[in-house]
Amino acid sequence: MITPVANNRVYETRLFMTVKAQNIGLIRYLPNAVSIFRIIGALALPFLMWESWGMNIVLPVLGEFASVPVIWIIFFIVLVFSDKADGTLARKLKVESELGALFDAIGDTLLLVIGVFCVILGFAKASFTEFQFWFNIFLVIIILSQKLIVFPVTKKYFGEPNALHSYPHKAFAAVAYVLVVWWAFTNALPLWSILFLFAMMTYAVVDEIIYLARSETYSVDFKGHGFEKYQLRKPKDKQRDSS
Repeated sequence: MITPVANNRVYETRLFMTVKAQNIGLIRYLPNAVSIFRIIGALALPFLMWESWGMNIVLPVLGEFASVPVIWIIFFIVLVFSDKADGTLARKLKVESELGALFDAIGDTLLLVIGVFCVILGFAKASFTEFQFWFNIFLVIIILSQKLIVFPVTKKYFGEPNALHSYPHKAFAAVAYVLVVWWAFTNALPLWSILFLFAMMTYAVVDEIIYLARSETYSVDFKGHGFEKYQLRKPKDKQRDSS
């Protein structure tokens, strides 16, 4: 015989499991929500470039910096940290997906592209000569088109376009984010900094192309030469002999 107390316990247990399932269903979309927040936030960056929001800041040793876009910089840094948050959440919740990876890639690209162009076309534009302006635009376009360089190579060797999450690529992204903040803070874009970023991008892309051309299998999480070993692709004539 089932008592009223037992019935209440069964009901409470079912209610608890239902609420828990609903929460899990909502939580699984949290990483994508963070990526979408970064996409929308990146698109909003140009609208935060109000001159009236600039502040004069004095730093020890470095001196005074005029018209520092503090609100823009803070918002940009928040978006940068969201880049780390969505991937970490997806791994911890075990909800990694191709759609999530796509949102993450779009968010990363938009954040860097729009951030750099906000600096060149807004904060630092007054410090350029006409030649420097167009030269920087040229270098930035090459730097930001790195994925367009490796996608065809990945397609050729492994059937679908993709990009590695190697240490050289992560280092490039980290340095690029730091430089964007510094450029916005100083309202200047020194030539050495953009050339340094160009050199980092070139190394990361060459490292990736060598891996694509030599590796037997493809792993998007390959860490880079000097950090991880991989199985070399066999020449076609040896593959035929073994078959």
